[in-house]
Amino acid sequence: METTLKNAYKEVAQILNLLGNDYKSKIPSNMLAFFEQKVEERNPKELYEEIKNKKISRDAFFILSILNTKYWANEEEKQELIAFYDKNEQEYQEKISRYQKQEWLKRRANKEKEEVSLVVVKENSIWTKIKNFLGNLMKKRM
Repeated sequence: METTLKNAYKEVAQILNLLGNDYKSKIPSNMLAFFEQKVEERNPKELYEEIKNKKISRDAFFILSILNTKYWANEEEKQELIAFYDKNEQEYQEKISRYQKQEWLKRRANKEKEEVSLVVVKENSIWTKIKNFLGNLMKKRM
């Protein structure tokens, strides 16, 4: 996971370089310095094509969305983004909840099947002998 984060930081640094000083100036200097440490020299045209074709990592996209919400968006855009992210989170949690419930039901069904299959009655088992004994005892009393 550490390498994927490092790669995401590199992607964000490269994208910031493509965006230019207007965007970079809105980010705190210590954060910008952190990203600039990660810069890997690449052809800007190649990077632009990757972005255009949506080939940036999910982590880099996540970092950029945070930067957008925190530093680049105006107040109205921030509120819209926060509402959008909240809606997505709720849908995600509902999806996880449904999935967990389905998995729990599957495990429960499998467990019940296992419990039923654990009781195997054989002809010479103690249960058969007890049942036969009790049956014979009841016949004698009648």
